[in-house]
Amino acid sequence: MHFGPDVKFWVVLDPKPNSELEDLMFEASLRDLELQFQDGLQIDENPTLFTVQQEARLDAYGRLTAMRASQAILRAGRENPETRIDRVEIYGADGELVFAADISKEMD
Repeated sequence: MHFGPDVKFWVVLDPKPNSELEDLMFEASLRDLELQFQDGLQIDENPTLFTVQQEARLDAYGRLTAMRASQAILRAGRENPETRIDRVEIYGADGELVFAADISKEMD
């Protein structure tokens, strides 16, 4: 596939603290993307291009979930500064475990 100036694709950005899924992805062409950069889009927002909308949506959802999880962990640490967090688990709406990870102990 080639991308001329007006061929549309999907762009996904990193979330900000109050972002919703729809804030993280948009359809654009190279012309549109050039305007986005002129209007303030920064490369440190990690814009990533996708040709398939569903792939863009999955990436945006993953970024949003990771940001929300990190915010929750940060809040837990602030609320309980003497408690050491060693493991993170994420459960789906159905109560099933979808992610689990031990936290590195290198910060000790």
